[in-house]
Amino acid sequence: MIQHEFIAIDEGHATLLHINEHDQSKNWIVPIDQPAARDMQLIGGNKILIGHHHGYTEFDIMLGRVVKEFSVLVGVTAARRQPDGHTIIAGVGIAGAKGVVVLELDANDKEIHRAIFPGDYVRLIRQTNAGTYLMSCNDCIREGSRDGKYLREFPVEGFYHAWKSLRLPNGNLIVTAGYGAFVVELGPAGKIIRKFGGKESVPEKVRPFFYAMFQLLPNGNIVLANWQGHGPGFGNSGVQLMEFNPEGEIVWSWSKKDLISSLQGVLVLDGLDRTKLHDERDGVMKPWMMI
Repeated sequence: MIQHEFIAIDEGHATLLHINEHDQSKNWIVPIDQPAARDMQLIGGNKILIGHHHGYTEFDIMLGRVVKEFSVLVGVTAARRQPDGHTIIAGVGIAGAKGVVVLELDANDKEIHRAIFPGDYVRLIRQTNAGTYLMSCNDCIREGSRDGKYLREFPVEGFYHAWKSLRLPNGNLIVTAGYGAFVVELGPAGKIIRKFGGKESVPEKVRPFFYAMFQLLPNGNIVLANWQGHGPGFGNSGVQLMEFNPEGEIVWSWSKKDLISSLQGVLVLDGLDRTKLHDERDGVMKPWMMI
């Protein structure tokens, strides 16, 4: 029987949950106290970074206590800590700029670099081993350079507010389609290699609505959040966390109608060293240090 320890963002209740299916005495739930919490990263020192509308907040994993808060911006959709202590922040129209903006902040949260891309929509971004950004831009994934240039674009029919993408070592992309409510693996040229998780291939009770944050596990399985709507009252709607195996079969799920409303983010902690910064540049989450 699969059991996980994970952290989830309940966008509907604006709360952060720590769930340990092995030991429920370690569970906690705390308010995020910031709107539109969308991104999440294990940043070392037993801390989790939550990106939100105004910047980011760091929480202690053991207790759910706020360790640090940066909240001076408006419109942030992604936040990624770097090995040198810097933080990458992304959003539309942030810091007084027009377009899709990616800022680099130093360890004291002072801006040291910005890249401005054409466009009016972005959600999560992820960095690649080449130092580029994979950017979720509504109906496509775009890859952008640090100097503000789009290098390539990956449109897929059915993408609507596409949420997150990762590049695998073989060059393929894994993407969640947002309101498209499916997962797709794309080849390096954008050809669909596999597609799964859609309403035609899962039980009706799943209610695929909006496939948001996901995590690729070392065994090739994918855990994702099936967000159900803004605000309270969605706890009984759909199966909100699912794990798919490489064949697209659901092998684990979690949803608690009396505890949650609408989960948008998930980070599985199993096997991760919480004292170290983690990233997904190779697809699977693992410790990340500057080369």
